[in-house]
Amino acid sequence: MTLTHPVDHKCISPRQRSFVVACLWIALLSVLFAPVVKADGSALTHTPYEEQLDRYLSLSDREAKRVLLQEVIVGLNTRHAPSTYVRAWTYRAFEVAEDGDVDNAVSIVTDLVRYAERNPYPDVWSEVLANKVALLAWQGETTQALLVSDQLAEHLIHAENPRVRYYGNVVITGMFRSNSQFERALTHALYAQDALSEINNERSATRRLGLNRQIALIQSDLRNYPAALEIVNRSIREAREDSSLEEDIPSLLLMKGYLHGQMDQHQASIDVHQEAIEWAERTNQPGIVLVSMNNIGSTLIHQERYAEAEEVLSQALEQALAAENEDTAHLIQFNLGYIQVMLGNASEGIAAIEEHGAYLLEHYSESEQVDLYTYIAKAYQRAGMFEQQAEALLEQRRLNEEVFQSEREKSMSEMQARYEAIEQAQQIELLEQRNALQERVIENARLQRTIFILFGIVVVFGLILVALLYRAARRANLRLKDANKQLEFHSLRDPLTQLLNRRALQEQMSKRQTDERRAQPGQHPDAMILLDIDFFKKINDQYGHAAGDQVLKVIGERLATLARSSDMVIRWGGEEFLIFLRNSDPEKLAEITERVLRTIGDEPVQHEDMEIPVTATAGFISLPFAGIPEKDLNWERALQIADMALYIGKVHGRNQAYGIMGLNAPYEQVQPLLERDLSKAIDQDKVDYIIVKGPQK
Repeated sequence: MTLTHPVDHKCISPRQRSFVVACLWIALLSVLFAPVVKADGSALTHTPYEEQLDRYLSLSDREAKRVLLQEVIVGLNTRHAPSTYVRAWTYRAFEVAEDGDVDNAVSIVTDLVRYAERNPYPDVWSEVLANKVALLAWQGETTQALLVSDQLAEHLIHAENPRVRYYGNVVITGMFRSNSQFERALTHALYAQDALSEINNERSATRRLGLNRQIALIQSDLRNYPAALEIVNRSIREAREDSSLEEDIPSLLLMKGYLHGQMDQHQASIDVHQEAIEWAERTNQPGIVLVSMNNIGSTLIHQERYAEAEEVLSQALEQALAAENEDTAHLIQFNLGYIQVMLGNASEGIAAIEEHGAYLLEHYSESEQVDLYTYIAKAYQRAGMFEQQAEALLEQRRLNEEVFQSEREKSMSEMQARYEAIEQAQQIELLEQRNALQERVIENARLQRTIFILFGIVVVFGLILVALLYRAARRANLRLKDANKQLEFHSLRDPLTQLLNRRALQEQMSKRQTDERRAQPGQHPDAMILLDIDFFKKINDQYGHAAGDQVLKVIGERLATLARSSDMVIRWGGEEFLIFLRNSDPEKLAEITERVLRTIGDEPVQHEDMEIPVTATAGFISLPFAGIPEKDLNWERALQIADMALYIGKVHGRNQAYGIMGLNAPYEQVQPLLERDLSKAIDQDKVDYIIVKGPQK
């Protein structure tokens, strides 16, 4: 199997800064690009230390970087320039994490969260939460990382520093891409691109390549290989023209070779991977050498040149084991097992595929798992294990349905068009900047300084007047604006579970009254699932109220991971939760509800050293219900019916769900019972209902 070089890098990028040759011109730019300020007028950043941190990023010697960072950390005062303080400790956290001391990195990030609580500026919160997302993803805490990503996105809206906005959005992009949420990933990539357009310093080109690589990876995950290849080719050309980007060329060539392979351009793939190996050896990047050798072997497998493939992969495996590169070693051994199956040694080959395939499936994204199942199914077929082949193909189809929905592909095409337009505009701007630089070099230096000074004097005085008026108003309004936004956000969230609350649903349903899409033919109705945790009072009495709170938080997290991005998961009150499903197929509503009950009840909730078994009872209903206009039976009355169905489920034993699916009599006859006595309506067979059982233990 072919794989690109590991791509979920931790992105740490420098502050915005611009330099010119004359001191007066620097003074002019200090007004044009004034640092972000706190409410009391002091700066969030410390310019000399910001410059040292920028230099830190340009160093290649790790020991020199450590010494420089330590000097900055020792010199910083925690009461001043909080954004610079957070940036410096961010780099320290990633240093210790890369050294393998993840616990220390977690401790640093935890301290930064407390620091942000004392200095609650959007730029500070954005950088701290971006670090937390990156670290959680590094630890494999995907659910928590996604929840923190939503908080980060809210703070980034108000962040002023383009470097912080770029960094935060790149982190979110990588998080959503690795979780196959491609639409949200591309949205934040566009936000990062907008921030990048405001930055112009020596690291802008590096940032552009990193962002383009993320876009190419998203397109590759979506199987849009020609679009991904076009982005990679453009990045390679840019890297070849700029000597400071030489270290990026091997990874770009690796991705290009991978894309040629996916497009069945096998010889081109081999040639490009050979070039990637040469560049990687020149720039001392052994990881890329290993992956390129694996990809060459994989391409030879596609061409059924098994002997050549086995020779290349055996050499690569030897190097991977020597370098203790576990991920690549598992991939190579999977491919060697596949070769054994194709050569007729089914017993040994299948054993290797199953052993190393299990490791790869655990660590791969959904789109990568789809590729892996292709090879697993082919191996089972060659070995005559047709039942296992069918299971692999069914799992592959399930993953494909989740990842590649036609509506998502349409949205991606629209966003890709927007991305290409912005990218072309930035390419034109970059070319104009290069031409302007060449013209300035040709000009007479003395005349240039004279012009700058005269121009600067005129502009500085004008801008000083404008800036003083602007900053006076901004200082007064900045904290109030942020406080209002925070209040608005938290007013729609439950403080314990961080889920949406009743007010959020009420606001959504008010907007829904004017949503004309509900009237379009052929579209599924919405639906509501009302849940109540069984015996919650006993949980509080037996395990304590802290355990009860933990149960509510964990159940909230489980429901949030189960829901689509268009759905709403709400803490309705006490131990009740409500899931509002948009455009939900009524025929699949029972299946969805069963999945919800299993998500809650399959695993106990961990609290300290205790395992707390938890189940729930539910009632569910479509909206509009049974084709009845919502002016006659609105969402609140439908929810009341779901609540009665839930109560019936409680009466009949709990850990189950009653779904009210339709009417067996005219609505006018059933209406009184629907309002007061659903149980009687069921007994008289006037409503169509279904019972869904929870997990039985």
